[in-house]
Amino acid sequence: MGFLSMIGVLAVVFVGLKFIFALGKRIPILELLLLIAGAQWIVGPIIEYQSGFDHFRYHMYVDETAYINYVVPAYLVLCGVIFFAIKNEPRLDVNLNFFDDYPHSGIILFVLGAIFGFVENIVPESVRFVFYLLGNFKYIGALILLFSPIGWHRYVFYGTLIYLFGESLQSGLFHDFILWATFFYMFWAYKVKPSVLTSLSLMFIGFLVATGIQLVKADFRSMVWNGYTGNKAELFVDILVRKISGGFVEDKQEQGDLNVRLNQGWIISAIMQNTPKWEPYAEGETVVEAVYASVFPRFLIPEKRKAGGVKNFERFTGLQLNSSTSMGISVLGEGYANYGIFGGIVFMGVFGFVLAFFWKLMMKWIEKLPIILFFLPLFWLQVVKAETELSVVLNHLVKSILLVLIIFWISKNIFNWHFENE
Repeated sequence: MGFLSMIGVLAVVFVGLKFIFALGKRIPILELLLLIAGAQWIVGPIIEYQSGFDHFRYHMYVDETAYINYVVPAYLVLCGVIFFAIKNEPRLDVNLNFFDDYPHSGIILFVLGAIFGFVENIVPESVRFVFYLLGNFKYIGALILLFSPIGWHRYVFYGTLIYLFGESLQSGLFHDFILWATFFYMFWAYKVKPSVLTSLSLMFIGFLVATGIQLVKADFRSMVWNGYTGNKAELFVDILVRKISGGFVEDKQEQGDLNVRLNQGWIISAIMQNTPKWEPYAEGETVVEAVYASVFPRFLIPEKRKAGGVKNFERFTGLQLNSSTSMGISVLGEGYANYGIFGGIVFMGVFGFVLAFFWKLMMKWIEKLPIILFFLPLFWLQVVKAETELSVVLNHLVKSILLVLIIFWISKNIFNWHFENE
């Protein structure tokens, strides 16, 4: 492992410690974002470089030196800008007793979210994203109920986690479960104030659960998507037991396949191999598209490119995806695809300032309206994913903020619900 690779790993460890020590004091979403990015952009690729495991498709397309010389400086700049921007951020001092008066709001949001989540799949595609956001209100409602003085409300909070896992079993998609479970833990920690040892222990358990999901996911999804009609919980456990009893710890192939799911760097490396050799730098084209797409709704511009990244992925990596597959090139990959190494590093600094701007905007909003605290996971749900590209990040941030503004305006001016911190 080279010197810069070691610096990259140490940076990810530092971010992880920042995340752990922030639990109970703040809702450390920016630290979570940087931790996920570091794990998938740096740790996963370095494991692959060091292990020598070479997947026929999901492998590193450039050598370690070339990859690390771009990714680690870009990551350090992103971290530096974000931590500098929020270094004087005060401890999030919200009076938790304030929420004792609003358990009914949690129930209303939970029920509305459940209804909108059901409707999401039957509305026109042009407004489906709005209903997707509204469907997530049930999780916001569950978070509010965690702070309710009514005992049975907390069972709704814990029951929602079970519901989330059940939904993942039905769909074969576990992203939302892992992310919302992490957000739920952040809020639980904010209320309970666990010790660092407790947080480390629970995070280790969470790591084992996430690893188990990654072990099972491919086989489980293949069976579910091909029409499996049996008990999906039993199927999940059966596959997990088979993987573990089959000698996962000694099976280098299984370990390599598992790291493939952690490693998002292979996509960035494919971009570095293909661009600008076969595809010229975009020179800001996709950045302008992303800003434009975040401002205007789809029904006003029907030709607006769908989220999912297929177009950019195939264009900049030179690889083809089948019709059922969607992959994003990540903001880091997009930075290189547009501006090259130095420009991409600068771009990540600008991106850090954008994220910090939105975060500070939300903190000021919480000072005036503390209940917005519970909407933070909704605002950042897609942003914290390392594979998302700029269009998804900006679209989700802007649209979710506007939606919540509209909802609160309706609540105040039509239903006469007031949530101000008096």
